[in-house]
Amino acid sequence: MVKKEDARVLRTKKNIEETTITLLTTQPNFSITLLLRRADVTRGTFYKYYQNKEHLISEVNHTLIQEFIQYTQGKFHVAEMIQAVSDRAAFYNAVLNLHSNSVYAKTLMSRMRMQMQSQLGIIEDEELYRHQMFQWEIITGGFWALISKWLLDNMNVTQTKLLQEFIEVLRVDSTGWTQTGLNLFDFDNVN
Repeated sequence: MVKKEDARVLRTKKNIEETTITLLTTQPNFSITLLLRRADVTRGTFYKYYQNKEHLISEVNHTLIQEFIQYTQGKFHVAEMIQAVSDRAAFYNAVLNLHSNSVYAKTLMSRMRMQMQSQLGIIEDEELYRHQMFQWEIITGGFWALISKWLLDNMNVTQTKLLQEFIEVLRVDSTGWTQTGLNLFDFDNVN
């Protein structure tokens, strides 16, 4: 039987984790004391749910990766990925441009690669598999470089315009996609 957590416990943990995200964004080397003061929780409450700061950051990273990875199920839904970054712009700016949470960045890329490999798993032709894998790496690298620059420029264009720019850079044309890494991505705009 699955044990349900009390709503107060969930709210307290959510408060601690959201405060941690803010601190990771602004003061990556924050102390537990600062976290407790900002989250307005006691040391005992903190240690009731987390073993230490590293455990907390690991839990936060896991939550944020789950939040993002839902947009890479089946295909990499680029518009939704942009929206997810936008929703946590300060955090992603700190990760991508200030290198404040390298564990998150490495783990997210690892999870995205696992998704890609699972999607390419049906390809039996080794050369085609390698070709599409390399293209996926190029497209994904381009995506994160564009996102990094967009965040650095204070998100000075709309998400729709950013998606259009990405499509233009890649010269996305739906003909012949089945033999390229583009077939792993969904470039439809979300309304």
